[in-house]
Amino acid sequence: MVNNNTNKSPTKESLDQLYEVFLYKKKDIIAIQKKLGININANQEAVRQSKEEITLADSYELLLDLVGDMLPIQEELNIEGNPILEVELRSYKASTDISYREIYNLLLYLEEDIITIQDELGIIGYSNQERAEEVDEKARAYLQKFEEFHGPLEDVPIVILQKYGEMGVNEIRFTGEGHPLFPNLSPQQLHEIFVKNSANTDQCPCLEQVS
Repeated sequence: MVNNNTNKSPTKESLDQLYEVFLYKKKDIIAIQKKLGININANQEAVRQSKEEITLADSYELLLDLVGDMLPIQEELNIEGNPILEVELRSYKASTDISYREIYNLLLYLEEDIITIQDELGIIGYSNQERAEEVDEKARAYLQKFEEFHGPLEDVPIVILQKYGEMGVNEIRFTGEGHPLFPNLSPQQLHEIFVKNSANTDQCPCLEQVS
């Protein structure tokens, strides 16, 4: 996340970081649009590349673009967004009048709105995707070991979802690219879900290979 010391004049590094965070939010919104089947024209999908000199005005203009993209999504999902963002879009301050602190606070409001929609749709945001995929990579390594030890794993969706539900996992989440992710479950839980007719899960010798 961008440096949140907003009381000092922003450095070039802080301005670059702020703009980069907005670029990630743009990717998050594009992923949401794709999930909802909203048409995205080529110009909209081409996220702007960082320029040599990033200004507060650049981040502010990108923020307003993102808020404009979010409003129809929130309307379609019947989700109330932060009213401050809509007011900001309607008022459109002159870019020279906006401060770093104001933009940073607006970023936090935008982030909250995006997370609400991602939770509704079961999407992992780009800013959290790296960590989520690390968890996912470990889970897939566990499953490979289980399959080597036990043979074919459970692949009937209704059975898998039922077992997930018994463990309190009520939805399968997806990356921004649309790839399914395993929740952050322990090897024992994954064993119980995917190994057919598993018994004495805690003592299964295959778990020693993934510990």
